[in-house]
Amino acid sequence: MTDKFDLNGEEYYGIYDDKSKRKGGEDSSKRESETAGDTEENITSQRASEYVKELLAEKLSIDQHKLPNATRLIEQEVIKTQSIGRAPVRDFKYVDIYREKPIKVTVKVLVPVREYPKFNFVGKLLGPKGNSMKRLQEETMCKMAVLGRGSMKDRAREDELRNSLDPKYSHLMDDLHVEISALGPPAEAHARLAFALAEVRKYLIPDSNDIIRQEQIARVGIIF
Repeated sequence: MTDKFDLNGEEYYGIYDDKSKRKGGEDSSKRESETAGDTEENITSQRASEYVKELLAEKLSIDQHKLPNATRLIEQEVIKTQSIGRAPVRDFKYVDIYREKPIKVTVKVLVPVREYPKFNFVGKLLGPKGNSMKRLQEETMCKMAVLGRGSMKDRAREDELRNSLDPKYSHLMDDLHVEISALGPPAEAHARLAFALAEVRKYLIPDSNDIIRQEQIARVGIIF
C-alpha cells in the first residue's frame, strides 16, 4: 500500500510498514554502534601514542649507562605498547587535601589554527620579546609553553627536528597547543589552572585590533 508518511519531520511517499520501520531502526542502531566503536578505537590509539611519547621522553632523561636496567624496561614497555596498540590502565591517584600535599596538574589547550589558519596566534600569545607569556605566567602562577606543529619560527628547522624522531621534540607531531602546568596544594593548583585557562582564552580570539594587541604594539614602541 502506498501511503504518505512522516520520517524525521519530512514527508515521503512510498510503501511503509512495520517491517521496513524495524529494519531502518536496526540499520540506524548498527551505524551508531560502528561509529561509537571507531571513536573508542581512536581514543585508545591516541592514548597509546601519548604513553609511548612519555616513555621515550623518560628514557631520554635518564643516564642509560648508570641505569641500564631502567632503560631496558622502558624499551620493553614501548615494544609491548606498540604491539598491543593500547596503554596500560593506570592506577587512580588520590588527592590528599587534608595534608594539602602538592600536586602537579597539566592541560594542553588547543590553538584554533585550523579555523583561523592566517591568524598569528603564536605572536599574540608570546608578545614582544615573549613578554606577554612571561606576564601570563607571573599573574597566574602557572608554567606555560607554546608547543606543537607551527610553534617554531624557523619552519625548516622545525621540520628537521620533527623528522629526527628525537623524543625531546615529539610534541612537534601534535597540533599547535599551549601547555599549562600548575604546582601546589590541590585546591590552589586547580584554582591557578582555572584562572590560567580563562586568561589564555583571551589570547585565542582572532582579533588583530583588540586591547591585547594594542598593548603589545604600545610595548614594542617602549622596547625599541
